[in-house]
This record gives sequence, structure tokens and C-alpha cells, in this order.
Amino acid sequence: MSSIDVLFSKVKPPTPVEGEDTTQFELMVAGKPYLAMDKYLCRIRDEQAEKLCQINQTRSMEERMKLYADLVNLRGGEEGNVIINIPFTCEYGSTITFGRDIYVGHNCQFFDVCPSKLLSYPHICIIGLCLLIEPLYLVTIGDRTMIGPNCQLYTPAHPLSPEERNGLTGPEWAKPITIGKDCWLGGGVIIVPGVTIGDGVTVGAGSVVTKDVPNRCVVAGNPARIVKRIKEDGTVVAP
Repeated sequence: MSSIDVLFSKVKPPTPVEGEDTTQFELMVAGKPYLAMDKYLCRIRDEQAEKLCQINQTRSMEERMKLYADLVNLRGGEEGNVIINIPFTCEYGSTITFGRDIYVGHNCQFFDVCPSKLLSYPHICIIGLCLLIEPLYLVTIGDRTMIGPNCQLYTPAHPLSPEERNGLTGPEWAKPITIGKDCWLGGGVIIVPGVTIGDGVTVGAGSVVTKDVPNRCVVAGNPARIVKRIKEDGTVVAP
């Protein structure tokens, strides 16, 4: 099974046409430097942008979620009680997975250009004599998580050197972002590449999360730091 088949579950990337190939896509999902303006990648983004345009012009939440099911991965299906308000922006969509009972506020931006650390080592489940390869999702939002308006998830990074960055022609690369279960992100939160947020975490409005956050913490600030901890009985205590 190719990395494309492992990466995408329900939403498949298009077959390359004449003048296109998957070289830069393979580099992207492997976490290696790649050229974002590659013809094949541009076509994928354009096709996803058309879907987003339709979604962002659909007033009915019920109808929008049916459309989202063809753009992102909803683990609970259309019945998983996921609310994604508009406008919503992403680049690929099919690299994002949402759990159940999730709320995403207005004007959130998920820059989902990201690899998986496990892409070369897919999960294998042995059932009898059958091997099942579990799909890998690269921006993961856990069950019962709420994301406030204007939140931004950044997976891509660029060279610091302007000569290497070279405008639109230089390389970029990216790292996955994972948000655990039962989290609450206040409005305007920014999460940078490679960050994992544990379960039961609250992130204060306007915070910039640059490092992993352990379970059951409250973080705030730029850069975000732990300001409180939440005990198993729900008591909030000093860090």
C-alpha cells in the first residue's frame, strides 16, 4: 500500500494527469522538504478549495456537515455530532480527523500540510489471518473538544534563510498537530507545528502554544505556559 493510500481514507487524492506526478506529495507526507507549488499539489488544493467554497456558502448546519463528510474525516460519521462553523479554512482537508461531540467556532484556519511520524510504520491490527492497516490522520481533534473562533493550527514551516526560502520557489516541510479529548481552546489560539495537546486541557484565549501540553492543565500566554492544573476530581489547583 502506498503512502497515499495509507494517508487518505474516504477522501482520495486525484490521479495524476499528464505533466503531474506524486513526487512532491510523497516528500510532503514523509515530513521532508518539498515544493508546495508543485502542479499536482496545486490541483489537489484547488479541488479542495472548491468544496470549501460550497461549504462556506451553505447556511444549513445539517447540509454543511454532509458536505464536510467529503472534505475531512469524521470518525463518528455524519451522526458524530460535530459542529464546524463557517467560514472554515484548510488546505487539504483529508489529512484532518475529528472525533465525536466537537465544536469548531467561526473563522478557524487549519493549515493541514503535514506529515506523520508513523507514516513509514503504519499501525497493523491482526485479526485471524487478516492484516488491517489503520489510516493515519495528521491533524487530530479528540472527542468532546471545543475550539473557539479564530483559532489557527499551523503545520508547515519554512527555512529561516531568505535565500533558501526564496519566495514561492523554496522548500517547506511540516509536523503533525494533535489535540486530545475534552479540550477547550479559547478564541484566537495559535498552535505551531509538531505540538501535541493532552486530554482535558484548557488553552486561554489568544495563547500561542509552542510546546507539548500534558493532560489536565490550563495554559495561557505567548508562549503558552502552565498556569493551573486540574485534578481527577475536577479541582483546579496551582501548577
